[in-house]
Amino acid sequence: MTAVAPEKVVEINRRAGVSANGNRPPVRPDGMNDRDWVKAQLIYADGRYEAAPVTAASLGIVPIDWPTFWTQERPEEDWTLSPIVPRGRQVAFYADPKLGKSLLALDGCAAASTGRSVFGQEPGPVIDIVYIDMEMTEDDVFERLSDLGYGPADDLSHFHYYLLQNLPPLDQAEGGEVLEEIVLADQASLVVLDTVARVVSGPESDADTIRAFYRHTGRRLKQAGVGLWRLDHVGHDKSHQRGTSAKNDDVDIIFKATLVDGKVVLHRTHTRIPWVPASATFTREEEPYLRHVLGPEAWPAGTKDTAELLDRLDVLSDATAATAMKALRAKGLGKRRTVVLAALKYRKMASRTTRP
Repeated sequence: MTAVAPEKVVEINRRAGVSANGNRPPVRPDGMNDRDWVKAQLIYADGRYEAAPVTAASLGIVPIDWPTFWTQERPEEDWTLSPIVPRGRQVAFYADPKLGKSLLALDGCAAASTGRSVFGQEPGPVIDIVYIDMEMTEDDVFERLSDLGYGPADDLSHFHYYLLQNLPPLDQAEGGEVLEEIVLADQASLVVLDTVARVVSGPESDADTIRAFYRHTGRRLKQAGVGLWRLDHVGHDKSHQRGTSAKNDDVDIIFKATLVDGKVVLHRTHTRIPWVPASATFTREEEPYLRHVLGPEAWPAGTKDTAELLDRLDVLSDATAATAMKALRAKGLGKRRTVVLAALKYRKMASRTTRP
């Protein structure tokens, strides 16, 4: 996570009653992590501290280094929890109450943190997940995990489940700092908030509440490259998340979940990331245990034709989007990046099976 500037550490200690002239030893404020506590003691050790001016350098504010920017390798797709949470990104996920959004999240997170298949996909490496649950009880969690096929023999040590904890509001500085400490301690790649309305103190209908949440919590997670999955309820007119429209502003992706013929269907309503699927359908299977299985992907228009063009141009199956687009443009066959990315994925999947 991002380091706290010394000036901020000093201010925290001042609020705790520490004088700048060294008449009292530093007091460790509630929620201060070990790293910042060491800084505070060093600052006050000689009893001669004078507040330094806050500068861009002291806050670590620097512009993008363009040569490094252009030479960094960037994966075509990079998921923490496919097909919902890309690595290091923030996702809002809303649905009617009792649709099963928490059950879907619990299924995916438990699987990803134990090395099981996530939504019927090929298992990936085990990841650490922080799950903040402000609604269920221990009995609810026991029943759901048992239905999902988990028990005492399963290693859930990477699934850090915080149930009905006294977490400070995440739209305040203290809450962001405490969550930062939790994520650091658990080495988490993903944080799940179930639900966002339960972890803020301000009115849900007030845009300032969500802006404060991002300032104190969302930005910390994004700077650290930690993903965020926010569960939320649908608004009264069923077309958006409950409360302020500012909930749309700070996230990278928004999914609306509905129940269609017994299947959970996700519709992507907003995105900054072109390769995130526009929709995803999950079938709930009950044997040999409860699980959600991802259905066939909905490809953008032109995906199959573009894949066939890449075949004819002998573009390698593991080519990057930049390479594929260059080959297409050389033949006067330019395509949108979204379609090229889908075509590359389509070809990889087709290499393991038969194309439809």
